[in-house]
Amino acid sequence: MQQAPIFPILTRLGTSTLIGWMLLLTACQTPNLTLNRTSPAELRVAPLRQPMEPVPVGGMVEVRENDTLFGVATRYNVTPQSIIETNGLLPPYILDQGKVLKIIPHRSHIVRHGDSVYVISQRYAVSQYQLAELNGLSPPFELEVGQRLQLPNTLDFSVLDSGLPYGLRGTDVAQPKATPKKTRSITIPRKRFVAPALGTTDGFTWPVQGEIIAEFGPSQRGVHNDGVNIAAKQGVTVGAAARGRVAFVGSNIKSFGRLVLIKHEGGIITAYAHLGNITVKEGDVVALGQAIGSIGQSGRVETPQLHFEIRKSRQPVDPRSLMS
Repeated sequence: MQQAPIFPILTRLGTSTLIGWMLLLTACQTPNLTLNRTSPAELRVAPLRQPMEPVPVGGMVEVRENDTLFGVATRYNVTPQSIIETNGLLPPYILDQGKVLKIIPHRSHIVRHGDSVYVISQRYAVSQYQLAELNGLSPPFELEVGQRLQLPNTLDFSVLDSGLPYGLRGTDVAQPKATPKKTRSITIPRKRFVAPALGTTDGFTWPVQGEIIAEFGPSQRGVHNDGVNIAAKQGVTVGAAARGRVAFVGSNIKSFGRLVLIKHEGGIITAYAHLGNITVKEGDVVALGQAIGSIGQSGRVETPQLHFEIRKSRQPVDPRSLMS
């Protein structure tokens, strides 16, 4: 059946209706985004991402107006599936305002015999203050075995700056001191610098051989890189940059992926992020160049690489200043 022309029909509907339809059709047209436009494209500001909040002490939260399962999960940095399983929710997972949900923090620790706020902060490299604040702890910060503690989402390397425990201090292992950054010829392209092979220096050594693809210092995006990123093939061995004790092994920090922290004499800490597999555990004493894991692509990176940091007395140090 032949359809009637649209504009005669709109004309019979009246002038105001016709104008309304024309405006609607105009709004539906594909915007002109070619490069030869004489005026800039309209700026549209995306809505702000829902800010994250810590899980309240006890883990019980109340559903707010217009809350969705995904929104609640985003707010408390957990997965929707964890909320579903913990609370026995059924499809279509509609949340009524005022409903109380139990939220289990993404990063948590179950208190064991011998644990204290200090011991836990050392184990996970987090701030004692943030740990106590998140969990509503007050002096004398007593803990109960089996108690679940929420862990801060950010690492605090400064909690590991107190030197090495358990007798490693006082050994005959020579530890280098931070020296001023060496002046290099401007003809050397820094982006093409290749870290030397393991074991080629007497003090700190490069943990892996490869091209440095991200330098220490401010990046093009305005974010300060506290270390260097070294590109290498997936599975290549990563070695300890110096003798020390493994202070942290984990994979709960999204941006870093699988991460190892090693504590050395003199308040120096080295960090190895984006690892594939990890071959050491917390408390292990490792020698210079000893394998601690392999190159991977964990965390927020698109290619296999190692993010390597050296920190002394809470401050990040350019690895080049400690290694020739």
